[in-house]
Amino acid sequence: MSIGLLGALVIAGICGPLLAIPRKFGVPVAAGEILIGVVLGRSGFAVIPVNDPTLVLFSSIGFALVMLTAGSHVNFRTLVAPRIMKSATKILLLNIIVSIALGIAISDLTKVHRWQLLSVIMFSSSAAFVVPLITNFKKSVNLSVLVAQVTLADVLSFTFLPFITQKSNGLSALVGAVAVILFSFAFYIFLKVAKSRGWIQLVRKISKKRNFGMELRISLGILLLASAIALRLHSSLLVAGFALGVVLATLGVPRRLARQLFAISDGFFAPIFFIWLGAAINIRETFHDRHTALLALFLVLGAFLVHASSVAFGQSYRFSIASTAQLGIPAAAVTLGNANGMLTPSQSGAIMFSALITLLVSSYFIKNVEAGK
Repeated sequence: MSIGLLGALVIAGICGPLLAIPRKFGVPVAAGEILIGVVLGRSGFAVIPVNDPTLVLFSSIGFALVMLTAGSHVNFRTLVAPRIMKSATKILLLNIIVSIALGIAISDLTKVHRWQLLSVIMFSSSAAFVVPLITNFKKSVNLSVLVAQVTLADVLSFTFLPFITQKSNGLSALVGAVAVILFSFAFYIFLKVAKSRGWIQLVRKISKKRNFGMELRISLGILLLASAIALRLHSSLLVAGFALGVVLATLGVPRRLARQLFAISDGFFAPIFFIWLGAAINIRETFHDRHTALLALFLVLGAFLVHASSVAFGQSYRFSIASTAQLGIPAAAVTLGNANGMLTPSQSGAIMFSALITLLVSSYFIKNVEAGK
């Protein structure tokens, strides 16, 4: 990949923030980046070399950083109140039952024999997307339940997805996942000890004073090492990124590190990943085939039905719509499914198309409903 092409991709990624500017009809940033990838990729002008090794490497790093961001949004403070946990657990159990039933039905109707994958996609939510949109909402029990619900849905979905996207050799994937989790746990223990002895504060103070960027360097280094272990042991970058994100969330991400990670992820690697993802799928093929067109339609309807079931336990309908937003899990499902030969380009296009619809509908609905009503 040439430097010129890389520069063009970075410029193309600016379309994401630009499309997000309109307050009423703005498109979520990641959705805009995927859409520009669709236009420039296999579905459109086909000018992005999706198989270029350098582009694949940069996209893989972006994928790991996106998963780390998703893990870092796991808010454990919302999970400690028994009343909140009880309500969120009831909702999630009902969501699981509905998603399994719909997954089996959609698998049969569309001839996509991956009902487990379809169920996880419909069950999933996106804490990284939903939580920032509702930060200014009036505090309430329902709001706390929503945050707990999308957080737990994220954790459960990201836990099971690597195993159901393996075409074979599931034991090897399990061993790899366990190794990555142990590596992440060892990093967690090290950080706990370093924090208790004042090492982290000392490093942070020197780094800030001398502009060394040590926290970012260490975090990226550990992420890349965990990713290397995952790939070596036939696991997934999803496990590496999400596990380390949970570690950071558990200890609390310092503002300085959060800003640095945001800059390197959302400023460079994440847009490249989302553009590459949009370029790699073929949405045109999705609507040339009756089964994949139905798959896209059913996944959208299924996602809203799964999350609408939470109304049965007292959740407001607007919060049930908010929890429908999907991003990380569909993106990971398509990335892993393509890598493992589980999904066709048209099926991948159907999954991402349905995810984009849930993002757009949820975003529009949340933005245009007054908080607290």
